[in-house]
Amino acid sequence: MRSIKVSKTAAGPVLLALLFFCFFNVAGCGKEERKLSRTIFLMDTHVDVTIYSASTQAAQTAMGAMFEEMQRLEGLLSRHIQGSDLHRINAAAGEAPVQVRPETIFVLKRALEFAALSEGAFDPTVAPLLELWGFGGAAPAVPSVAQLARALELVDYRMVELDEELKTVFLPRRGMKLDLGGIAKGYIVDRGLELARGAGSAAFINAGGDISVLGRKPGGGDWRIGVQDPRDSGSLVAIINLDAGSVATSGDYQRFFEVEGERFHHILDPDTGMPASGLFSVSIVAPDATTADALATSVFVLGQARGMALVEGLPGVEALIVNEKGELLLSSGLDGRVEIPSK
Repeated sequence: MRSIKVSKTAAGPVLLALLFFCFFNVAGCGKEERKLSRTIFLMDTHVDVTIYSASTQAAQTAMGAMFEEMQRLEGLLSRHIQGSDLHRINAAAGEAPVQVRPETIFVLKRALEFAALSEGAFDPTVAPLLELWGFGGAAPAVPSVAQLARALELVDYRMVELDEELKTVFLPRRGMKLDLGGIAKGYIVDRGLELARGAGSAAFINAGGDISVLGRKPGGGDWRIGVQDPRDSGSLVAIINLDAGSVATSGDYQRFFEVEGERFHHILDPDTGMPASGLFSVSIVAPDATTADALATSVFVLGQARGMALVEGLPGVEALIVNEKGELLLSSGLDGRVEIPSK
């Protein structure tokens, strides 16, 4: 693990609620290839897609299929959409198992695997806590100790009953709710990028900071992905050189509110019900966006020592952490792959 001191230049609180990633791209590509880009609003964020292809028609067809599939999956996996698989599971908590689509079974199974891997730091049953804090609503507020205690009784990934053969999910306690926000976006990005395969030489997706690349960057060299300084939205803390795979970031600046100068953010520790402390941001580099998405939350909750230990034990996974002291910490596999911009 490598530690680098990062100076902070911002004088006030971050005003942006969404994760901001700067994406560096070299325009030079083959003469016969064209760059086709499109942006739509999905998963409560802007999703930017670019395909480099010699065939404009092939790129347009692939892009249309990508967005159609991503919209379909959001309609299954969002607990906020009426009639979605997750909405139906949550509505039937304590009553009966709910039959769902294979995609929902797959994502929930992966979520439970990451929950076990992180010893509960990542927990898809955290929704009652998110609702208690009011994140996503108009008036978030700090709950009382008694309110937290009641909500925590409903948070435990080990209680989820998943039947792969029958394709059913059951939450045994009334009031339990699933939230796949820490993994579903990554899965949806992975599925979207898969549909771009074969349409051109290269493609990338940036879904509110979950970034995945396919193929080598036109013009040669690595893709260069800038990671926002968590205390200065106009600056980068690092640039990751990426030849393939995905990068996802979790940070305390993405969704938060302040009370008497104290920041309360949306990345909650399932053990305490309180916002996880000790880190400003975590960026995970992984072979796929599903893994990067889930591990970014996991490591943020686990903290510097336990989180970095987890990453160092996972093949093909790396981490870039900014702790509350403003130090930039890199996992061993990022040596030589990260540039630190001058301030």
